[in-house]
Formats: sequence, C-alpha cells, structure tokens
Amino acid sequence: MQPATPAIAIIGMGPRGLNVLERITAYACDRKTTQRMTVHIVDPGVPGEGIHHAAQPDYLQLNTVASQITLFMDDTVVDAGPLLDGPSLYEWAIGNWKHPLPLGPNTYLPRRAFGEYLNWVYTFLIARLEQHCQVHLHTSTAVDIEQYPDQSFAIRTAQGEHIDADYLFLTTGHSDNHPDTLDIDRQAFVATHSFNNTNLRYVTTGPLPIHRQLAEIGPDACVAIEGMGLTAIDAITALTTGRGGRFERDEISGALNYLPSGREPTLALYSRSGLPFCARAVNQKGVSGQYQARFLTAERIEQWKQTRKRGELDFHADILPLILRDMAHAYYLSHATRLHGSSFAELLDSSLLPLDEPAAENVLRQCCPQIPPFSWDALAQPISRNALASKDHFHQWLTQYLEHDLAEARAGNCESPIKAACDVLRDIRDNLRRVVDFGALSAASHQRFMDEFIPVMNRLAVGPPLQRTEEMLALMRAGYLMASLGPGARAHLDNRSYSFVIKSTRLPEREFRADVLIRARVPKSAPSQDKSPLLYRLLERGLVRPFTNQGVEISGIDVDQGLRVVPLHGQPLHNAWALGTVCEGAKFYTYIVPRPFVNSTALVDAGRSVGELFRLLNTPQPTINASARPAAPRPTGEWATTLAWEPAR
Repeated sequence: MQPATPAIAIIGMGPRGLNVLERITAYACDRKTTQRMTVHIVDPGVPGEGIHHAAQPDYLQLNTVASQITLFMDDTVVDAGPLLDGPSLYEWAIGNWKHPLPLGPNTYLPRRAFGEYLNWVYTFLIARLEQHCQVHLHTSTAVDIEQYPDQSFAIRTAQGEHIDADYLFLTTGHSDNHPDTLDIDRQAFVATHSFNNTNLRYVTTGPLPIHRQLAEIGPDACVAIEGMGLTAIDAITALTTGRGGRFERDEISGALNYLPSGREPTLALYSRSGLPFCARAVNQKGVSGQYQARFLTAERIEQWKQTRKRGELDFHADILPLILRDMAHAYYLSHATRLHGSSFAELLDSSLLPLDEPAAENVLRQCCPQIPPFSWDALAQPISRNALASKDHFHQWLTQYLEHDLAEARAGNCESPIKAACDVLRDIRDNLRRVVDFGALSAASHQRFMDEFIPVMNRLAVGPPLQRTEEMLALMRAGYLMASLGPGARAHLDNRSYSFVIKSTRLPEREFRADVLIRARVPKSAPSQDKSPLLYRLLERGLVRPFTNQGVEISGIDVDQGLRVVPLHGQPLHNAWALGTVCEGAKFYTYIVPRPFVNSTALVDAGRSVGELFRLLNTPQPTINASARPAAPRPTGEWATTLAWEPAR
C-alpha cells in the first residue's frame, strides 16, 4: 500500500479545456494543495486551438471584437478562485500578432489569430504548471474510458496509450454527426448521378475549416447554400474572396463593389426564414459594457426557483414577456437619449421601472409620442405580405431590408434603438441561462424554445461583422449571389437535370438549379448521432447518458448543476466533469468564448468545477494498492517552455 499521487485528465484541449487548465494552473501556482499532481492532456491537434486552426486563411473571421475575448479570469467571476494574470486576445495581439490589418479593441480578427492566441495561452500555462506538477501531453484522440472499482478511470487513446486518472474533465468541443435521413438521400442522389454531372456534389459542413471542404467546387458550378447564418457567410466568403475576388469602394459614391477573379461559382442562399443574419453593430460598449436587465432580473429568477418546481416554467408564457420588456426598455432609452439627452433618458429609466406594461406604454405615449412603438413581431417576422407579391418585389424588399440593417449597425449598439434592443438578447444571456439550464422549462416549452426562439435570437443578436452584410449586398448587385428565394425555400432532387432544384414555397416563380448543395450549419450536440468513438463507448459503458427533459431527449450529455457527469444509473460522478458543447442541452449556449469583466459563464463553469476538484484533492483520501491497476506506459510530448507576460500599457 502506498499514498496515491492524484492524476487529472483533460480530454480535449480547445478553449474549454484551456479554461480548465488555466484554473488548475492558478490553483497550483497559489499552492492550494500540498499534493504533487500529475496532469494528462489528451488532444490530437495543436494544443489550445480546437477548431480555430492557425493554418486557415485570414478571410475567415471571428464575429466578436478582439477586446471582448479572453481565456483568463478576473475579479468579476464568481467562485473563480486565485487569479492568474494574463492578456485578453486584443492585449496579446498588440505585441504578438504580425499582420497589416489595423488593430484596435473593436477589430474582428481572423480565426487563425485566435488559434495562435489559444496555443500561446496553452504554452504560457504549461510553463507555470510544470513548476508544480508533472504534465503529459498525449497528441492523440481518446477512444475509450473505463471506470475502475475504486472509481478512477482508465483512458485509452487511438495510438494505444493507456492513461490512469483519478479525476476527469470532458471538454471535447465540436464534433461531427452521422448523416441524417436528408443527408443520406442527397448523398445517394450524388452517387447515382455524378457521372452525368461532374460538378454534382453535396457538402455538409463540420468542425473542419470550410475552405478545405469547398476546394473541389469548380468555377463553372452553380452552388446553393442551405442556411443563412454564420456558416453560410463563411461559405460565401470562401467561394468569392477565397477564390481571388476583391471588394473595392467607389471613391465617389462610397458603394462597395465586387471585382470577380473568374474562379468563383454562381451562388444562391436560402433558409426556412428567408432572412440572412443581421449585422453585428459597431461596438459602443467597450470591453465590459452590458445592458443590465430591469425585468428578467436575478431577483425574479430566484423568486421562480422558490415557488416553481423544475420543469414547470413555460418560456413563452413566463420568460419571453420579460425579455421583450427589457428589449423595449433598451429601445426607448436609446430613442430618448437621441431626442432629449442622457439625463432625460435616466429619468425615463427610473420612471418606467415600477410600472406595469400598460402604465409604461401610457407614460411613453405622453412624454415621447414621436418614438415609434417597439415591435417584437417586426423584428422576428419582418417580411410583409406586399414583399411576397412577386419575386421582384421580394428582391427589392430584401435589398432594402439589408441596407436598413447595415445603416442601423453603423449607428452602433447603443445609439441605434433597434440594435440596442437586439443586443439585449446577448447581454442578458446569463439570466436566460438561469431559467433554462438543467431542465427548468417543461419539456414541450424547452422544445419550442429551441425550435422557435433560438433561431430568431441568433439571427438578431449573433450575426456577422457589418462588413459581411455590405459584401453580401455587393455580390447581389454584381449578380454572383441570389438571396431572394423567400421564406420556406426547399431543395428538390431532379433526376432529369441531375441537379438540385431550390424552389420557393412562397414565390412559385422563383427557383435556382444547383450542381452543388452545401448544408451550412454547425452540427448539433447529439450523443446518439455523434461520430466520436469515445462518446459511443461512454454511452455503451453507461458512463454518460443523453440529457433529457421529462423523458424528451434534448441534446448533449447529462450533467448536474456542478457540471458533474451523470451516468446511466443517475448518480453524478464525484470525480468527472463536462464543460462546453458536449453538454449543450443541460447547459444553454455553451458555444461562446469567454468575455472579460462580465462574470462570463464559461469562466464561472471552469472556476467552480476546478474549485471542487481542489476541495477533493485536499480531502484525505484512502490509500490504494498500486498493483490494482495495470501499469501505463510513459507518455511523451512534455513541455518545458518558460514565458513571461506583462499587461499592455
């Protein structure tokens, strides 16, 4: 018998794995345990990068400004533990990223710059952590995990390594799913007819950089892109700018024009809504400025928790009305500031808060009659009946809609009343999490929330930089992009022309024939559909189970409120945690990267789970018999780099 040397394994070293590693490093550097630990890191790629590969081209951009991204804690983070000083993406880029792009706090950096930052953070952390414990990097994929009778874990990698761990963090990030019925039908159509049409292809986007997936598309092809969100915009950019096309601004009119290279295909864009994502407004809130909820408040949420059972809340009846009041409040305050100045807006703010909705509307009619009423319907369903009168009407309407959205985005996320209202959806997301996470909604309401509200929220609040909307308009004017197929457009398989035919359900005279169909979407976290051999084995062994709400499978794996993994038998594992997209479902909106000085949920999750790890490490543990486990081979890939960092002045 001998004292145990605790071993910690982190499976997946993208941003969420880095959050965990950062907390372990901070605790170790602060001497929060006297034990000599071993940390195993398992990831097949460049450590830290995740899907933000440093080799991807610069035209693939982030949709969050550089100053609002960080991997380090700050004193706003609840239960963070000891702080470890480190730079935000913007602070790092000032001295480390060499590129002619003008750099400021509101710059949208290329994703490869973020990948370089993530790898830099990894190296920065390892240099410090190795002073306090052994660190082993396993550049491989974990393919199986088994639990020993003493509750510890045996991890097997694709390269045949065997790793023993007492504590486990699953931070595996985005993965690919098996084809669904729609994919299978389309793949079979291509396989049957590719001899008749050599351009015929079907592409499902996934975690890999999109430019690689589209490399074989010929310039003489017609390409339909299913989806009008961020992935679709990446596809458009890869097939235009990525093919050598250029955008230039007319010096006299100021209009942006597209100059083709001759290597770009003809493109069409369509979706169920028929609406592209709205442009992200110019940031006027600095690093940490946020709208503070007046109606969907922490106090109101706590009241619900005291009076409602889990699974009793109805999103559309209980929560959405308060979100809309907050959006309307931001909208009216922005208008009031424009019209009468900030002092009047502050008075209006305090005057409206204690009033119910009818009384507040009466006050607004009396004191601000010139402000147009806020309308959720105008944002969620802006397409008028007149716009659908004909294909020409809809094309004209869509062009004007995008131009108006672009003008609002240029006005900024405070000074544009519309963008101020839409930004509320982003700013109060943590409050929304508190009433959605861990099955707080009824099953039917949860499903409706995902099917109806989240797509609209994404379109209004998490769109691309405004530059992309301006480029879309330029491509439409140049005839390289059709985006006016209208709502409800669908792809049909045409066995006569050996092509995909996109037909509009609301505009019968509008259609587009495509040689290539791109299904532009981020794969949903779905354990039963995931291609990951590891997740398959974990499900088979019963070490994880899908998250369900009242028997309805939602998405992701099940975790409790401490992010401890819940296995098939239902009792949370005391020594295993899951963070990020792998548990999207039990947790809401795990995709986003941490933001400094706003108590970012990704940082909170890492802080609490690693804090629990160190509480366990500091609790006396029974001795173990070293012969009870098979010996593991010595891993390779250890880091020994020492780096220093000083904050940007």
